[in-house]
Amino acid sequence: MGREGQSADCAVIMRRYRTVVILVLAAAAIFSFGCGAGKGPSGGAEPSAGPQITPQGVRFSIYSTKIKKVNIAGSFNNWSMTADPLYDRDGSGMWSIVLPLPPGKYEYKFIIDGDEWIPDPANPTTTDDGFGGYNSVISVE
Repeated sequence: MGREGQSADCAVIMRRYRTVVILVLAAAAIFSFGCGAGKGPSGGAEPSAGPQITPQGVRFSIYSTKIKKVNIAGSFNNWSMTADPLYDRDGSGMWSIVLPLPPGKYEYKFIIDGDEWIPDPANPTTTDDGFGGYNSVISVE
């Protein structure tokens, strides 16, 4: 086999190797997010059902068994870091609060363990927060 044949074989092997590496990295990323393995920028928080309109108000929730406390700050409470704590009443990792909000459009973030501000991982509706990140947005009819 000449040099051309060896080069072609090497190129095929390198393409296969690159494909395998990409697939392994993609699987690792999916596994880490889906299982909450990494603490990451959201304190280990995982998506929940997102904000839900109920007869009592809007239920905000976030799931994580790794965080110690969660508050919600937003345009509805003058961005207070302490006014509206979420509770994990049964110890399952599902943190929630129901807020009786009048009709309007509101921006908000969760505050994880008192210092990490994150948008709601289960709410795809966001807007620029003016600080290089995003606020979650909910409209109440």
